[in-house]
Amino acid sequence: MDFRVVISDPDNGRAYQIEAKDAAASKFLGLKIGDTVDGEAVGMPGYGLKITGGSDLEGFPLRRDLPGPRRKKILVAGGIGYHSSKRGCRRRKTVHGRDISADVGQINTRIEGRGVKPVEELLGIAPTGEETSEDE
Repeated sequence: MDFRVVISDPDNGRAYQIEAKDAAASKFLGLKIGDTVDGEAVGMPGYGLKITGGSDLEGFPLRRDLPGPRRKKILVAGGIGYHSSKRGCRRRKTVHGRDISADVGQINTRIEGRGVKPVEELLGIAPTGEETSEDE
C-alpha cells in the first residue's frame, strides 16, 4: 500500500508531491479530512501537515461531510465532486468518504506547523532562484 501525498505550502504557493510507502503510509490510515499528522511520516521532521482532501484509486474525490471509508452515491447540489452550471441543480454523484483507507490513492495536505529546515532542503529539491539570462 502506498499513497501519493501532495503537500501545499501556503507561504510560497508551491505544491510538492511525495510517495508514502508502507511504514509511512500506515501513519495515514484511519485518519480523516481535517486531522493533523506529523511531518515525520513523509520525511519532514518538525512540520505539521493538515489533511485537506484527496481521491481514491479510481479518481473519486474524498468528501468531508461523508463519514466512513467507502464510496457512495449521494445527491449533491455543489461542493466537492460536483459544480453545477445552474443554480439549484442537484445531481447524484459517486464520492468517497472522509476516512483514509487502503483504497485511497492521493492525499492532499497543507503545511500547518513549520520546522527549522526549509521544505526544499528536506525534500531534496533545489530551490528555484531567479534565472539570469545573458543578453550580450
